[in-house]
Amino acid sequence: MADKYLILGNGIAGFSAARSIRREDPDCEITMIGEEKENTYLRPLLSKTDFSRFRRDKIYTAKDSWYEENRITVLKDRKVSEIDRSSHTVRFSDGTELTYKKCIYALGATCFVPPISGKERKGVLTLRTVKDFHELRRKTMTAKNAVFIGGGIIGIEMAWELHKTGIQCIILEAAPRLMARRIDEESSRRLREHIEGAGIECHTGVEISELTGDENVTGVRLSDGRWFPGDMVVLSTGVCPVIDPAKNAGLDCDRAVRANEYLLTSDPDIFAAGDCVQCSIPNPGLWKYAKVSGDTAGYNAVHTDGMRSFRTGSFPMILTAVGMGMFANGITQEGPGITTEVRVSGASENDKPEFLVNHNECGSENYQKRFYRDGKLCGIVLMGNISEIRNVPITL
Repeated sequence: MADKYLILGNGIAGFSAARSIRREDPDCEITMIGEEKENTYLRPLLSKTDFSRFRRDKIYTAKDSWYEENRITVLKDRKVSEIDRSSHTVRFSDGTELTYKKCIYALGATCFVPPISGKERKGVLTLRTVKDFHELRRKTMTAKNAVFIGGGIIGIEMAWELHKTGIQCIILEAAPRLMARRIDEESSRRLREHIEGAGIECHTGVEISELTGDENVTGVRLSDGRWFPGDMVVLSTGVCPVIDPAKNAGLDCDRAVRANEYLLTSDPDIFAAGDCVQCSIPNPGLWKYAKVSGDTAGYNAVHTDGMRSFRTGSFPMILTAVGMGMFANGITQEGPGITTEVRVSGASENDKPEFLVNHNECGSENYQKRFYRDGKLCGIVLMGNISEIRNVPITL
């Protein structure tokens, strides 16, 4: 009888696990469960897509035929209600249940909604799913002012997309500067200059007091009394790993589902991957981490006697907004033992930095900051046109 592999979650971690399992075991049964009504799609594109050019068929990771050719059953619009480890059975909210030999727990994460007064008002939105994207797009048809709480990748990229439609946008960030955890102070300052130069207002180091309005949101009030109008408010304040099914099943959990270097949980037949896993490699919530962890978990579920350790390398970050791009990889903060080098290119073709091929749309300057440790390149921030970056060797 063929082995049964059950993958909980059909994000990129679940998809990568399914692909890895099929590659290693051509004869097994693979079933992938998704809470959304979509096949696996490129989630980062939701904040990078022009509203007027969005096409559903362009965001999917694979065509329907791929699932058929690889004999992978996908059950969508199903929510996990219980994992019975003793009987190797998973029950779902629609009353159905499935058994497994090995299970991949890859339920991902949901948007973190901070406990702000007024968060339940209409017009307060998040962006995590295709459904969220369409709700946000519908709201832009009538909105005049939008406030983005959170100055990370999604907040900045979505503010730019809405700004292009004529909506007045404001970004509010609790940290002292934009993207403080991902880039250094100088790069953050330059990023803010680009954003504000494009017409998007930014305020950092702020504390939100309430989201004002009655049934519908009308704006955001800060603790210092300042008020910003917004008939739509987009929360971009991080994510929460989905751990309740795992926790209720008795798996070892902390902020996420704990796993060892092989992504094996406290149950010898359940592996974890994606945004909901917590292991020795810190989880940045980025696409590459989810993809590689899914691939590793799938491989190890098949090869339990010869498992391989989860290794990812560095996690590149790409932001595209305000007519430019930003790429950050490796160690991108100044500190003890770190030296830096800044290169700025002008309009001349001969002045282009080594890793930049074209210039950006919003100015003549391309910016590059390199970070070195023990004389070796360990991180880099590029700002400008990054569409043709050559491979940048990062020694971590």
